[in-house]
Amino acid sequence: MKAPRITKVEVESFDWVMNKVSRNRAFQYDPAGKLKRSSSALRVYADNGAVGEYAGFDAGPSAVADLAKWYLGANPFDRDAFYQRWKASPAMAPLDIALWDMAGKVAGLPVHALVGIYRTEVAAYGSTIDGAVRGPLSTPESYGEFAEQCLEMGYKAFKMHPMAWPDIRDHIKAVSSIGAHVGGKMDMMVDSYCLYPTFSDALKVGRACDEAGFFWYEDPYAEGGTGTFPYERLREMIRTPLLQGEQSKTVEQRLDMALRKATDFVRADVKIHGLTGSFKLAHAAEVMGMDIEPHTSGPEELQFLGAVRNANYYEVVWVHPSIPDCNYSPPVYKNLNITRLDCIDKRGMVKIPQGPGLGVEYDWAYIAKHSTGKVVVEA
Repeated sequence: MKAPRITKVEVESFDWVMNKVSRNRAFQYDPAGKLKRSSSALRVYADNGAVGEYAGFDAGPSAVADLAKWYLGANPFDRDAFYQRWKASPAMAPLDIALWDMAGKVAGLPVHALVGIYRTEVAAYGSTIDGAVRGPLSTPESYGEFAEQCLEMGYKAFKMHPMAWPDIRDHIKAVSSIGAHVGGKMDMMVDSYCLYPTFSDALKVGRACDEAGFFWYEDPYAEGGTGTFPYERLREMIRTPLLQGEQSKTVEQRLDMALRKATDFVRADVKIHGLTGSFKLAHAAEVMGMDIEPHTSGPEELQFLGAVRNANYYEVVWVHPSIPDCNYSPPVYKNLNITRLDCIDKRGMVKIPQGPGLGVEYDWAYIAKHSTGKVVVEA
């Protein structure tokens, strides 16, 4: 049988608005806020009529279109060859994910079935927005109150992104508040998002996590989250497991952090390394007896989780009690609720999409209506 060939790639950019959100150091709840954001979508066409789709990526659309020129005329099933050649490019991941979507549609199977089904649903954790201008999540105590609300909804875990309070005692109070409200009832995490400027600050928050019984402690140091020695040292002095790697560019660097004992969990980023690179990292971590936790929300993360044993949670980003959907992820999924606060069932689970490919129906009419430009690359 003649192998199919890629004939055309379309890349379209679009804008949307995050409701009740403003941005200072990071995203925060703001009742008067409206924050415009930009993203892109792409379609890959093959001469057998197959089309691979992927929307909601941050990689530069011009870079994706330029890289797509090298895919023209090639077999769309050559995903690993593409990955090996272009894995250093941030434009590789969107094309990789779209090609996985195409392969699933050709086979009539969801992506996780192409790899091997491990599960059809996964537990989720509520991942908070980075504090608030006022109201819930503007005080340390309110983090504990929201954690309890998430527990009542069915969430099995809760992650705090703290406000950038100048006084480290407020961070400790927020950790302690969460522990007092839900400790022993759900897994608790904190992602300081590379905030703390000193070893002393990182250690104090880490010891508060120990006291409260936190599940993991993520990216504490302001050095950028890419070193190894600072985290090796911190691991010697606290009991709470570390989750590191989000700021590292390559899967090799992330695995190196694990090998150097600078992290206890490995961080996966499907949107950066594609499904191909993320599966490689997951399988390497599994052989080492380590868990891997995917970063952020989307159908690509769910398909990843459907085929990976050594992962615990799906991250629902960003959540806040006053905004059921802040539109951190662009509103382009017609058939799925996988990014809202209420995307879980009563058991705290999210279904893995079972449709072919990524299992998502994208709202191309919405994308076209809010388009800021389109590039077509053809053979």
